[in-house]
Amino acid sequence: MRAAGALALALALAGCGDPESARDVGTKTAEPRPPSAIYGRYCVNCHGRGVAGAPRVGPAFRPLWSDKVEQKGLEYLFRVAIEGRMGMPPRGTCFDCSDQELEATVIHMLKRSGAR
Repeated sequence: MRAAGALALALALAGCGDPESARDVGTKTAEPRPPSAIYGRYCVNCHGRGVAGAPRVGPAFRPLWSDKVEQKGLEYLFRVAIEGRMGMPPRGTCFDCSDQELEATVIHMLKRSGAR
């Protein structure tokens, strides 16, 4: 009987927390994934071979990426990665990637291409 009473008390007190923090249980995101891992899983399929006109990644394509950054701006490239454009699907099909992960992946692609 004593154990049952303790259990009932524990269950009753469990509901006495901060409702905001209780709502957040299980919704914390994991650490951001490395941009190289996101690129390798989602981006390389198109940007590695230039599928459907996707700008290729690599040192040989530095002028293209540098021009894109200079002409359109970094924020534009981030927006394309998040929203999609023409043949680029929204979020590059990484629907569980955060905006910050996608932005870091764009920067990773620019660095791999040697863009200035």
